[in-house]
Amino acid sequence: MRWIHKVPVRRSVLEALAVGHGPVTHEVLDRFAAARSVDYLRAALVATGALPARDEQLARLERWLVRTIARVSSAEERRILRNYTNWQPLRKLRRLPAGQLVTHGRADTVRIEVRNVARLLEWLRDGGTTLAACTQDQVDAWLTEGPTTRATVRGFLLWTSRRGHSRPLTAPIISTYFAARTISKDQRWALVRRLVHDEQLQVADRAAGLLLLLLLFAQPVGRISRLTTEHIVDCGDTLALKLGRVSVEIPAPLDDLIRQLVNRRAGRAATVPLEEPKWLFHSLYAGQPIDPHTLGRRLKAIGVPPQLARHASLMDISSELPAFVISRLLGFHQSTGDNWTRESQGFGADYAAEVSCR
Repeated sequence: MRWIHKVPVRRSVLEALAVGHGPVTHEVLDRFAAARSVDYLRAALVATGALPARDEQLARLERWLVRTIARVSSAEERRILRNYTNWQPLRKLRRLPAGQLVTHGRADTVRIEVRNVARLLEWLRDGGTTLAACTQDQVDAWLTEGPTTRATVRGFLLWTSRRGHSRPLTAPIISTYFAARTISKDQRWALVRRLVHDEQLQVADRAAGLLLLLLLFAQPVGRISRLTTEHIVDCGDTLALKLGRVSVEIPAPLDDLIRQLVNRRAGRAATVPLEEPKWLFHSLYAGQPIDPHTLGRRLKAIGVPPQLARHASLMDISSELPAFVISRLLGFHQSTGDNWTRESQGFGADYAAEVSCR
């Protein structure tokens, strides 16, 4: 049992488990310092049925929150921040639809917010004040001294204001104007041509990059990483991908790449799960899909910037198709399609109306 997934599990971990009392549980493994060897062992035990499956991103986030909140100096403000995280971001993540796991991006969004809240509370303390006595002028001063991500404290401040933990406080809404964060159309098509023709690249990387770059897909890395064989509709001569309510035919040569991923059922892990995994993009961990963060790094390594490339694809498709059609094809919410349609139109009538009023 010393070798899991072709990577050695540290002897100290196995020795500690061997001399311990009681069954090996997720809680027991959580006591060890974060290490890939522990993650490999956990995945192997889950894949073989020795441990129940759980949402690992959510579990890691919960452990991180405990450590981060503990660093806040004031006991009262620690209590307020703990209540906020339990009733706001964590509550939303724990109430996701059945079968939907917390993504790396969602967990990271919570980390950024809570980290900035903790920094604000410490900044106030260093200035000789508290959250209860904080004024809007002090919040504005703190916001202007740092990066725009500090505005993520907005949700926390609105929550404390409503519940009487602070005076009425707020922060600006972070802009979602994506048009300034894209690559050019020529650059995007150059990347498409490379992924189509460069057979030296791995099949999984080529397929993921094309799903990101092609107009009729434009999928985020988080959704690409969790695609399964159930999303693939094989009609014999043609192959289709069902992302929303309508299947989209997969053009050549992407259809051949997807077929190769469908036929590669074993994945890369040495441990064989009890049930055959349905993932198209496998992880080194038994029975698990590739981590979105890992897939994003792999795409960047071959010259495909995931977020910028996807923005460019969505800008193009939003300029050609109505928002309703986009939501049906790509599986987005209607409001997401509306937002991208507005982005693709630039400033448009709203800006013209504002200028005429000046």
